[in-house]
Amino acid sequence: MPTYPQGTFRLMDHTADVGIQLTAETLNGLFEVAGLAFTEVITSARQIALRIQHQFQLQADEIDTLLVTWLQELLYLLDTEGLIFGRFKVDLQGFQLKAVAWGEPFDPRKHVTKTEIKAITYHQLQVAKADTGWQGQVILDI
Repeated sequence: MPTYPQGTFRLMDHTADVGIQLTAETLNGLFEVAGLAFTEVITSARQIALRIQHQFQLQADEIDTLLVTWLQELLYLLDTEGLIFGRFKVDLQGFQLKAVAWGEPFDPRKHVTKTEIKAITYHQLQVAKADTGWQGQVILDI
């Protein structure tokens, strides 16, 4: 299970999809780890140069919906601008997210593709406070 300063994630087998189970001490950390897990499904986050900084401002009606919105935005930027990120700093205020991500344009000569993500789903979506911090789960359509 990869461990990052913000928390951990574990990929789960799921029919025609990839599931990600997330843990972190803080809710901000959970969203940061979700960004890293998203990248790790696609390629190795450790190989991404932190050359470009991108800012995000997102909001939703619920925290679990905000997690999907966050990952959808990362997928949108990958699909439309070819950007992939290897570091994240998230600041949540209620159901509003302000974040900065660092990365670079995806280059198939440098970034070996593990899997392509088609969509972020709401199936089995979870974000919850736990005894040791926060836990989450999200399923990615591949």
